[in-house]
Amino acid sequence: MNPISSTAVRLSGRRAPRAYRAAHTADRPHWLGGERLRTYALAALACYGMFLAVYLYRTEWQHRPDFGPLALDFLPFWSASWLALHRHALDAYNLVALTAVETDAISRSPGILPWLYPPTFLLVVYPLALLPFKIAALAFLSGTLAFFVSVIRVIVPGRQTMLLALAFPGAALVLVCGQNGLLTASLVGLGLVLLRSRPVLAGICFGLLCIKPHLAVLLPLALLCSRSWRALGAMALSAAGLLALSVLLFGTGTLLAFLHNAGFISGLVESGRASLARMPTVFAMATLAHVPRAWAYAAQGISAWIAAAAVCYAWGRDCAFALRAAVLVCASLLVSPYLFDYDLTWLGVLIAWYARHGLARGWKRYDREWLVGLWFIPVAGVFVVMQLKFQFMPLVTVATLWMLTRRIAQERRAPVVLQDDIGEVSAAWLPQHAAHR
Repeated sequence: MNPISSTAVRLSGRRAPRAYRAAHTADRPHWLGGERLRTYALAALACYGMFLAVYLYRTEWQHRPDFGPLALDFLPFWSASWLALHRHALDAYNLVALTAVETDAISRSPGILPWLYPPTFLLVVYPLALLPFKIAALAFLSGTLAFFVSVIRVIVPGRQTMLLALAFPGAALVLVCGQNGLLTASLVGLGLVLLRSRPVLAGICFGLLCIKPHLAVLLPLALLCSRSWRALGAMALSAAGLLALSVLLFGTGTLLAFLHNAGFISGLVESGRASLARMPTVFAMATLAHVPRAWAYAAQGISAWIAAAAVCYAWGRDCAFALRAAVLVCASLLVSPYLFDYDLTWLGVLIAWYARHGLARGWKRYDREWLVGLWFIPVAGVFVVMQLKFQFMPLVTVATLWMLTRRIAQERRAPVVLQDDIGEVSAAWLPQHAAHR
């Protein structure tokens, strides 16, 4: 359409034809460009630096007793390691014995910080207590952050990817809490990266997630639906091998103690002693809404069923692998009733896979805006849900899963199927379709 005709369309007051609107939109750059992303990431990092400076001023200069140590959730990891190194691994599941070690480590009472992990995770934390608590926490958290950033950069190559991964609020939340969300997110992300080229290594990565088994429930289903037999076998063997090794080193009592303590977190949640605002699950949403416990568990069961159905739909037939990966990561966050906000680092992996797909095949309307919302959502429990008293985060996860499956359905109906890898997209195709559609 030439300038004269476009002006005539505007002056006539009529709605522009669809073809014209599409062409006009394609010519206009999206507001969320690379420079703006870089600015937002730097602003987030500056906020983190200011928080750290204020914290250090309050604790080291003013010696404020109301400011507790950072990375407090790392304390059970270190204390369980100390007990295991001193041949008392079973005492890691004894709250009295564990609390005594925790108190000695920080010279103050930590409150209730139990060890709720299977003995396989003891293998991971086993050497940590060879270092003092603060140094061990710094080594563990910085190492898992570097692992996470590396995996995200493999999914979406580019210098700016590293900056966005470092500034990811989900990563900042894990560092402040001292949790293992960066480790689990990196394992599932690396497994998905390796699945098509190195299925055995991918299966080993998935098998390592037995350190937090409630996050890995849907991984075997996805591998089964896609007939990834070597990855499935490697996952089963590595998980079984880790369990056997942990029992051999720490005794069968640790496994029995873990199973016995599995109901501890359930009791904390049902009694209201756990912060439901920081649990982005359907169960927590229903419980906060004062739904009876049986109905809350039923709602969580429906959520898990929907997640499993979405994985079967995505992995049972051919579609872009990036979309498959994003569906699996998203659905895995809808299964367990006892998920915490620091586990939403998995959303960073989801964002990376969907961004890879969008860069290769083009963006749908509001895709990028939605990804920005997902980028911030891990900290919503602390800053938003606690004020609203309404746990809306699982609704965001369900909506994201619907968006991903809808995109798969649309592309399966498309007459042409293109490669989803950024480096394999036709150079003639990118300039026309990479812009906002």
